[in-house]
Amino acid sequence: MAEPKKDMSKSDDEPKYPLIKIRDLYFPEFFLVPEIVEAMMDYKPTKDDIFIVTYPKCGTTWAQFLVWEIMHKGAYPPSPNQIMFQHIPFLEFTGIDAIKNLPKPRVMKTHLPFHLQPYSPSAKYIYIARNPWDCSVSYYHHHQMEPGMPQMEFDQYLKFFMKGEIGWGDFFDHVLSWFKHKNDPNVLFLTYEDMKKDTRKVIVQIAQFLGESYYQDVQNEEIMENCIKHSNFKFLKSLGMFFPTNVNAQGNEISDAVKQIGTVDRNTAVETFKEVEFFRKGEIGDWRNHFSQDQIKAFNDHLINKLKGTEMENFWKPVEKETSL
Repeated sequence: MAEPKKDMSKSDDEPKYPLIKIRDLYFPEFFLVPEIVEAMMDYKPTKDDIFIVTYPKCGTTWAQFLVWEIMHKGAYPPSPNQIMFQHIPFLEFTGIDAIKNLPKPRVMKTHLPFHLQPYSPSAKYIYIARNPWDCSVSYYHHHQMEPGMPQMEFDQYLKFFMKGEIGWGDFFDHVLSWFKHKNDPNVLFLTYEDMKKDTRKVIVQIAQFLGESYYQDVQNEEIMENCIKHSNFKFLKSLGMFFPTNVNAQGNEISDAVKQIGTVDRNTAVETFKEVEFFRKGEIGDWRNHFSQDQIKAFNDHLINKLKGTEMENFWKPVEKETSL
C-alpha cells in the first residue's frame, strides 16, 4: 500500500491546510486514516448498494436525509451525526466496516470522483452538483469551523479552491468526472439548485430511481409532506451537528471518536463534542456577499478554462460582476 504523501508545497508564511494525498487525491488529514480510505476505494459494491456522492458542500447531508425519509416513509429522522456515521455512513471516515450490519438496500456516502469511487454497474449512484460560486463559499465557512483547520480570509481560501489544493481536490474535475456518466441507467445526476427550486419534484425523482415501491409511497401526500418537512434546512439546523473537540487524536483514538460521533445528538452530546455551524445558510446566491469584482473576474476566467471543450462548457455560464462588496 502506497504511503500517503503530505503536502509540503507551501512556504512558511502562507496558510497551510493539513492535507494528505491518497491515490493522487487530496484529503483532509484531520480524523482520516489512509488505510481505511484505500480499503474503501477497493470495495466491490453489491447490486443492492446505493451511494450518495458529491463534492463537499454540494447538498450531501440534505440528500442523505431525503433518501432516508423516502426509504422510511417520512418517519421522524435520527440526528445528523447518526445519519452521517451510522445510517448512511460517510465512508472516507467510517470505512467499509460501517455498512456490514446495515439492512439492505444499504445506503452510503462518499465525496469521491468517479475514477476512485467504489463502482458496480448494478449499484446505484445519486450525484449532486452545486454551482461553483456557492460551493466555494460554503466550503470556506466549513473549513473555518472545522477543528484543526487554519483561519484565513476568503481571498486566501479562494486561491486554494481554484488550485484544487483542498480536501477532495479540484471541484471542476470532480463534477466533470460524474457528468460524463449522467445518462448511465444506474446514475441519477441532480443539482442543488433544482433541489431548492422544487424539492417535491426531486423527491419523486429519487423515489423513482430507488424503486417502484418507494415511488408509490411518496404518492401518499402525508408521506410526501413529512419527507419535505423532515429534510427542510431549518429543521436540520434545529437538530444540530456535533464535532469532536480533540483535533490531535491518533490511531485507535480516531476509530473510537468516529464510533462515538455517530451516536451523538442534541440530548446526548458530551463535553468532548461541540456543536458546529454545519448547516449555515443553504441559500442560492450567497456568493455575492463574499466575492469582490476582481475575484468574480478571476473565477469566471478559471471556470471558462476548466470547462472549455467539455460536455459542461455551457452548464454554468460566467456570472455578471454584481456583488454586495
